[in-house]
Amino acid sequence: MKYISLVLLALCIIQMKSDKASQVIAFAKSKLGCGYVWSGEGQVLTPQNMKVFHNQYPTHVDTSVVSKWLGKQVYDCSGLVMKALQNVGINIFHNCEIAWKSAIWASKGEISKYPKNKVCILYRYGNGRMEHTGIYLGNGRFIHAKGSAYGVLEESMPGSWTHWGIPKGLY
Repeated sequence: MKYISLVLLALCIIQMKSDKASQVIAFAKSKLGCGYVWSGEGQVLTPQNMKVFHNQYPTHVDTSVVSKWLGKQVYDCSGLVMKALQNVGINIFHNCEIAWKSAIWASKGEISKYPKNKVCILYRYGNGRMEHTGIYLGNGRFIHAKGSAYGVLEESMPGSWTHWGIPKGLY
């Protein structure tokens, strides 16, 4: 009886670990249609905080564009990834470059070797730094906060991603 209990406990632990990737996917999919604002982390965009975003990042927050997201939750690319991972107890920086250079990765590499059958975090290198991130769902699909004009979208894997990473504790 003790042996069966130990086996069941081990299976439950394995299931909980594998469920983290599913939870990341579920979180990201629940944010489809949300808006994009530079430095957004899921706040509901109000006229007041739109002004705050614009005052903090005047070159990145055009109020005439982001006003279409008023009343909706808003994210930027790294804010979406950060919140999806926080949802499963993994902490990552809200900044593509800093996150990429951090020690949270169990494995990472160039996009030519990304794990096509696992949830992972995607990055695009450009202008001398990591400048965009998203969540690879598997089966050639990913979710990202694309930009102020688009919001949070699910798309097919394009050729613009350059790197991938699997955070420690995701599997």
